Amino acid sequence: MTATSAAVASTNDIYTAIKLQHVEQTMSNSRLTSPRVSNRVDAPDRQTSFSGALAVGYVLEGGWRLEGEYTTRNRGNFTSYWAPFNANVNNLRVESERFMLNGYKDFPVTERVSVYATTGLGVARVSADGYQTTTDRRFARNTQNNLAYSAGLGLDVDLGNKLTVGAGYRYLYMGNVETGYNTFANRINARDEQLKGRLHEQNLFLSLRQGF
Repeated sequence: MTATSAAVASTNDIYTAIKLQHVEQTMSNSRLTSPRVSNRVDAPDRQTSFSGALAVGYVLEGGWRLEGEYTTRNRGNFTSYWAPFNANVNNLRVESERFMLNGYKDFPVTERVSVYATTGLGVARVSADGYQTTTDRRFARNTQNNLAYSAGLGLDVDLGNKLTVGAGYRYLYMGNVETGYNTFANRINARDEQLKGRLHEQNLFLSLRQGF
């Protein structure tokens, strides 16, 4: 976008942006909650995928930007086991999408290049279900809205005509995740077990921003 320095967007510009993201999600503290189970271990896998994001933003004075962003749905599958043996595999399946309010601070490097720091706060809509060992031993689906926050760094290059391309990294935390209760009969024929965890995400992204 054009600017007093071309690397920084003009004050009072409204812009739209799209992002292509390489996503890595992890589930910390992944566990089965049951009155009869206290010892679990996490599987070592991480889930990677691609997703997209759409944003509308506004350029403020002093190199600041404020942006509303929607990130498209992403899916992951996370496993954990009985400890100390890899038995009774629990599969926690998660779908997530986000609505974020992001703030940016741009720092010009050259006439056309700038770096920025960003932080965001918003809502992650997360749905989770799962199964134990086989798909006929299911945990019911549960959907929740969690507080999400993010922080990251990036680099932008001004191409002229208010068009900017960029690349960046950010970390996101999307809160506690839990399934509904087990739909299968356990040892005492009770519906008192759930899969739970904490959802984290790191993403590398490419962005394209058009000012108006």
